[in-house]
Amino acid sequence: MRIVIDATAAVSGGKVYLEQLLPHLARIADGHEFIIFHTGEFDELTLPRSRSKFEFRRVALRLSGVWAGAAIEKLLWRLAVLPVQLWRLEPDLLFSNAGFAPGWKPDSVKTVLALHNSMPLREELIAAERSAPRRWRLRLLRRLMRRALRRADSSIVFSEDTKRRLIESFGDPAGDVLVVYHGIDWGVRERGNNSPRIVMDGPYLLYVSQFHRYKNVERLVEAFAAIAGKHDQLLLALVGEAVDHGYWREVYALALAHGIADRIRHIAYCDREALIGIYRNALAFVHPSLAETCSFPLLEAMAMGLPIAAARESALPEMAADAAVYFDPYNAGAMAEVLDRLVWDESLRDKLRERAIARAAAFSWTETARKTMAVFERVAGFDNEKKVGQVPNLSGTRRFDW
Repeated sequence: MRIVIDATAAVSGGKVYLEQLLPHLARIADGHEFIIFHTGEFDELTLPRSRSKFEFRRVALRLSGVWAGAAIEKLLWRLAVLPVQLWRLEPDLLFSNAGFAPGWKPDSVKTVLALHNSMPLREELIAAERSAPRRWRLRLLRRLMRRALRRADSSIVFSEDTKRRLIESFGDPAGDVLVVYHGIDWGVRERGNNSPRIVMDGPYLLYVSQFHRYKNVERLVEAFAAIAGKHDQLLLALVGEAVDHGYWREVYALALAHGIADRIRHIAYCDREALIGIYRNALAFVHPSLAETCSFPLLEAMAMGLPIAAARESALPEMAADAAVYFDPYNAGAMAEVLDRLVWDESLRDKLRERAIARAAAFSWTETARKTMAVFERVAGFDNEKKVGQVPNLSGTRRFDW
């Protein structure tokens, strides 16, 4: 079977997803051919030896240094160039990591979408965006998502919450919608023991993600300000790029207004090993986001055995289950109460550490790859001697021991 993967939109979580998925597909896929179109994100990716063939084809972008220009250029490539490639290559299946299905392609090419972004499903969060270009972009993505779902033979989402919101937003799509959870990079536990340490001058609560308005960091700062006076040495570590610069300025102005800017440590970027060290030494992990599909930072915090406080919103309770304490993300006071207890209650933290490690064991990249490959084979009508494509209950998870 020949599979074309559109990885031209692989940034942030979508990039991590393919970086983890492709090596595991290489281990389990037997004799298939994969052609991956990308814009340079996978130049350094090394795959294990495989009986399948993997070919990476780089799409050159002339406007890569301009955010809006690159986005438009990628969209035009998917609209006009990708269909030509599909006619020329004659694959059995297109797997779109961009969640986008071209309007014209050979009828013989089946399409599977991977829908990473739940923001287009949240009209109230789109309306809350203060940047007109960002609102326009999200509404365009919503229209493209609706159109793609009408054309796709199947779609993969990464939580039951996303599946529910998708059906509520667009109704039942033409193809089936299957939940296949992300896995966890098990190496974080071992590497964390020897990872370089970014030294903090006190115990700290940890937030890890980029800065977008829906990440709800301003209410996290307000909640931290409410408890900072009770815990003199406590810090708030914010790890992530300020993608929305206007929003970051609002967050920082709020910290100044509350007089806690000197208690906040912002790390815009650190390499993977240093990040693992930051996880390792945190007092607890806080996830206040209003919209998540299957959060990689949350899964990594669980794998590291961190006590977790999370928003009772989107897919976060589905992911963490009893391994976190929850708060109303729209209420900074309620968030502050949960954080305060997490700081002073050592027995609660110990309980949550145990639960986090146990819960993390339910997420495996091997299982993610197996179920994803099963979707490909079923949609493309591929049937080998072992009937790998006929896997029941594709939305389930299986528990794995460490």
